[in-house]
Amino acid sequence: MTPQDFYKNAIDNCQNRIKDLKKKSAWTAFARLFVFTATAVCAFSINCAGIVTFLIVAVGLTVFFFLTKISSRISNAIDIEKAKQKWVRQNIDRMNLNLSELPTGEQFAEPNHDFASDIDIFGKSSLFTLLNSTSTKGGEKLLADWLQHPERISNDVEERQKAIQELTEKCDFRLNFAATGEIAKSDKKAKSEEIPSFRLNILQKIAIYALPLIFLTMCVLSALNIVSGNAVFWTFFIILGLASLQAKRVGSLHEQISAIGADIARSSEIFKTIENAEFKSAILKDLQHQIHTEQGKASVFSKQLSRYINNLDQRYNVFGYIIMNGLFIWDWRQLNNIDKWLDKHQDHIEEWKSVIANYDALCALASFSFNFPQFNYPTYETDSESIVEAVNAGHPLIPSDRCVRNNIKLLKEKSFFIITGANMAGKSTYLRTVAVNYLLAEIGAPVFADSMKFTPTHLYTGLRVADSLNDGASYFFAELKRLETMVKRAESGERMLVILDEILRGTNSIDKQKGSLGLIKKLIHLPVGGIIATHDLAVGTLADAFPDKIQNFRFEAETNDDELTFSYHLQSGVAQNTNAFFLMKKMGIID
Repeated sequence: MTPQDFYKNAIDNCQNRIKDLKKKSAWTAFARLFVFTATAVCAFSINCAGIVTFLIVAVGLTVFFFLTKISSRISNAIDIEKAKQKWVRQNIDRMNLNLSELPTGEQFAEPNHDFASDIDIFGKSSLFTLLNSTSTKGGEKLLADWLQHPERISNDVEERQKAIQELTEKCDFRLNFAATGEIAKSDKKAKSEEIPSFRLNILQKIAIYALPLIFLTMCVLSALNIVSGNAVFWTFFIILGLASLQAKRVGSLHEQISAIGADIARSSEIFKTIENAEFKSAILKDLQHQIHTEQGKASVFSKQLSRYINNLDQRYNVFGYIIMNGLFIWDWRQLNNIDKWLDKHQDHIEEWKSVIANYDALCALASFSFNFPQFNYPTYETDSESIVEAVNAGHPLIPSDRCVRNNIKLLKEKSFFIITGANMAGKSTYLRTVAVNYLLAEIGAPVFADSMKFTPTHLYTGLRVADSLNDGASYFFAELKRLETMVKRAESGERMLVILDEILRGTNSIDKQKGSLGLIKKLIHLPVGGIIATHDLAVGTLADAFPDKIQNFRFEAETNDDELTFSYHLQSGVAQNTNAFFLMKKMGIID
């Protein structure tokens, strides 16, 4: 099934499901209204003893709350279908490169990063926007971390590729995971990551079991006419009064517990989706194993926590608060349940969150693979000298029908490609094409190329250096500092793929030429390989002095019938043509 067919079917199925659920929701709303009205009529019109009236109200409210839960489940099911539609439509936008309205990820950008700002990892219509179909906060953050620090995961490239390829085929799994993840999101923010102490004292623990039993006893005695109905009401209000003594503290604890436990408490369906799936890849099976404990499954335990927190939420309903606390001293009971839950499972919370985040981020890369079936998985090379080589590589943010693709010749350690060419001929796009595809390869994703071979190493770029008025640093000094960092790291033995555009553009041409030649001569003796684009044709003469280490490539501009044209195809050799004077004259800037 093509991506287009899958997404169309998914939207149609969601619309039909929503239509059916809305009908059920309407019937449930009618039933709730009927039960509430019938209870009120019976309570006020039947002339009977107080205890009978009380029981009628209690039964009526119990049925009403049961129907409310059913209504809530239907509403949640509708939200799931809407979340599916949202995810599908956003993936259609990604597939068509309509990225302007999608999340930018700018909040994750690290200042002075090795390459992120140069190759548009974050920002409007960025690589992150293209990849980020995550549905959880943890997954989104982890994906951003992978993109900025591929070295943390590059040792597992081949296993990651297997995991992503397997998830690519599991379309329904990714769709369900995304929808449940979207619903599980919580906007609650905890004041502190530490869960406050709320353990009940011994008297409170006795009370949560003894007081409901006392109330039940009074009801039986009243029914047997041993005590009056008033005794039942007084018992009820005494229990309610005791429960209300610490209402303010319970409210504060409830708020904090809800915020801290929200991600896990609302993730039962996510865990269930993972637990019910069958995986073959080692990474996916290992992650799946991590949500099983000796006591049982994470889906069961997260549902328990969700139930306890939801039970506490009843305190926001006036009728629910009065009835539940008057009958069962409800707030204390739920706090005690949560306390027991944390004793058993608190040590697993961070691990469970990590599992969800990893599945979410891997699913995002799998969706990227699914959306662009023309992309291919690169081959991981164990040759320590080679860095990258590709056939017909293109930039993934340029539509396929408009993208001019070029080869990336075999680039090895201690070797450089010097690329010359006229303005607008394609040098900068080519540099970003190499960097972006290399980054995708490092995180296990498919690349926009017919084939690609690579060895993971540190990516370091200098394509878009900015000055800093706050630090008093000029553009030229900012670039020098960046080059200094690169050289020192290389001298320390760090292996790097270096991609630079127009070195030392902030100084005069003679100084710039000397600096550029000196830098390249130094780099070819360090454990780095790279590509340097320049307008300075003299830099190309280095290939004569170091034929085994430096190769020249060019992008040419042609003038035909007073028109400037570009092929955007990479060719061997040093550029022969320029276009600045031609363009200035054509635009009337000069005569």
